[in-house]
Amino acid sequence: MARKGGSKSLKRYAAPAPMQVVSVKERKFITRPEPGPHRFKLSLPLQVVVRDLLKIAETSREARSIISRSLVLVDGIARTSHKFPVGLMDVVSIRELNKHYRMLVDNKGRLVPVEAPPEESSMKICRVNRKYLYRGKIMLATEDGRTFETDDNSLNSGGSLLVKIPEATVIDKAPLAQGCVAYVFMGKHAGSIGVVKSISESSLLRDSIVTLDVNGKEVSTVKDYVMAVGRERPWLKLF
Repeated sequence: MARKGGSKSLKRYAAPAPMQVVSVKERKFITRPEPGPHRFKLSLPLQVVVRDLLKIAETSREARSIISRSLVLVDGIARTSHKFPVGLMDVVSIRELNKHYRMLVDNKGRLVPVEAPPEESSMKICRVNRKYLYRGKIMLATEDGRTFETDDNSLNSGGSLLVKIPEATVIDKAPLAQGCVAYVFMGKHAGSIGVVKSISESSLLRDSIVTLDVNGKEVSTVKDYVMAVGRERPWLKLF
């Protein structure tokens, strides 16, 4: 009988870079995240975050038990599926420990949790992936699957919204433009934060390139790998 649908298993060596958080020698397989707000290549299943990154569980069974009891929040909402995809800039909160972690990318392109101050745990940065018109209104589609209606036409792909969670109300906006603070989340410069010096135009043969000043060093990368994180300084703690 023919197979139908995609594979339900995922070997760790074949997983995308953001999932390479544990050595293949330790665990041969990794839980495959279910479809959700984040793209597969830039997400981790909640079970892996709880067990392997935060280390509040030793086994998969313990991690699933913690998650199923609504003890883990993602962006302020309790998630009870151990396969729920956790992605870039998501805030993971552990109720009983009163701890909050923001998912960022390290210099190897792996998703890692960074402890967030309590006063910043109710905010997240959403990268704008697409802008389109719907019934005459400007709509912004973000990296984490949200859609916002706006009257501001200055935001394009790469720009960002500072959002209050879980209400999803917009606090501030920042276009990806010269002089803004930007964060590189993919590619060989992943994890870098710097000031945008220039943005080249794209063509049929070449992607748009963003050049940043990262601690006095000039770094260039594809625009699709960059997001604004503030106008003159980062909105939130990112390191």
